[in-house]
Amino acid sequence: MLQGKSTNASRYLACVLVVVVCGVTTSLAAEQMSSRPLSAAGTPLSWEQAIRTALEKQPLIKMAEHEALESQALVKQIESANYPQVTGIVSSSAGNTRVLANLGISGSLPKPTNYLTTPGIRADYLITDFGQTAHRILSQKSIEASAEKTLLTAKALTILSVEQAYLNCLKQQRLVDISREVLNERELIRQQTEAFYRRELRSKLDLDFASVEVNRAEVVLIKAQNNLVVAFAALNTAMGLQGPGNYLLEQMVLAVTPSASPESLVQGALIQRPELLGSKDRVQAAEEALQAAKALRFGSVTAIGTAGYTWWGREERPSGKDVSNPGAQLGWYGLGATSSLPLYTGGRIEGQIEEADARKGETQATTRSIANDIVLQVAQAYLVRLTAEQQIKVSEEKVAHAREALTLARERYKASLGSILDVTTATTDLLSAEVGLADAQYDYQSSEAALAYATGAEYARY
Repeated sequence: MLQGKSTNASRYLACVLVVVVCGVTTSLAAEQMSSRPLSAAGTPLSWEQAIRTALEKQPLIKMAEHEALESQALVKQIESANYPQVTGIVSSSAGNTRVLANLGISGSLPKPTNYLTTPGIRADYLITDFGQTAHRILSQKSIEASAEKTLLTAKALTILSVEQAYLNCLKQQRLVDISREVLNERELIRQQTEAFYRRELRSKLDLDFASVEVNRAEVVLIKAQNNLVVAFAALNTAMGLQGPGNYLLEQMVLAVTPSASPESLVQGALIQRPELLGSKDRVQAAEEALQAAKALRFGSVTAIGTAGYTWWGREERPSGKDVSNPGAQLGWYGLGATSSLPLYTGGRIEGQIEEADARKGETQATTRSIANDIVLQVAQAYLVRLTAEQQIKVSEEKVAHAREALTLARERYKASLGSILDVTTATTDLLSAEVGLADAQYDYQSSEAALAYATGAEYARY
């Protein structure tokens, strides 16, 4: 009887010794985890720096800028019709052709001319085309305004892409940290199981099971690290840079803030979204193009002025002896005006009017479609934000319960009241809860960025 009691006491002391050793090992590993950085250091990159870099380097913005410059150049081309068109001309003729007063070459005369050479200046001026040019100018200016809105749209999309890529990098960094914590936790469990196994308090099966879980955690960590590299590459692409990159990102402080009502968000989006404003400019351009097409019915009135100096360069001898035209020089000028009125064009002008009217209707329908899409985007972003906000609260509670469950399972395992399966299951549940919390937190911040884009509130800051 006394021998049995001493045996039980020795087993109890052995268990206490193992628990103490495991506790010391756990505390040392925890200190190593706290002193070890959770993410590899890289080039510092703040949220603001990432956006500024993208606005400077992103090719999509450069394309939109050149498109806006192209529209400005087209306005200048059309406006040139309101100014005199002055041309310097040198005309020379021989044989039966001659130089005309408008400095062109024309005619076939009954006799050869005297090798006329005429340098001069010609000025053409459009007196009126009954509003055709004026409406074309207004139409192109509206297209220019639409191109500027397209540039703002490109900036807004770039900002959204950078923000989402930046948040994804932060999320992947957090998942790497969680995976490393889980690996350390399972490594501690393996060490504890090994200590129990050496003292014949646990079976070899428990040790093998714990080792398998460590290997799984290592695989999860490797995948998380690779996903982080991919996320950095996506961030570089969003910023208009090349290469995978490695950055030390600015940590974002999660702040759940109340949002405005969906109705006010929709109203703000319909006022501020640049693509909708640009589409309205295109509707105005189509209206002016329609008026320009209608003005083709009335023709145009133009004026022409010329000034030149002519040399006759060859003598004429009609009788074979006497010179009747020894050659001469003469300075001259001319003025004139023309008026044209289309009487019958075979339906060409009517077709142009119908085309312009159809394009106007198409642009109006496109504008309504863009407005509907904006309303849908605002609603989706608002609901995603609301869902993520609610998920954060649920996930925080789930993480707290999972931590308590893991602590309880670990203590039960130390006291031989639970199996290794209970500990690994609790560890897996904690990993799932922490990943769910990270997803909810970064989904919330991503939905904030999406809502700012949907309402057109973000690009105005830049």
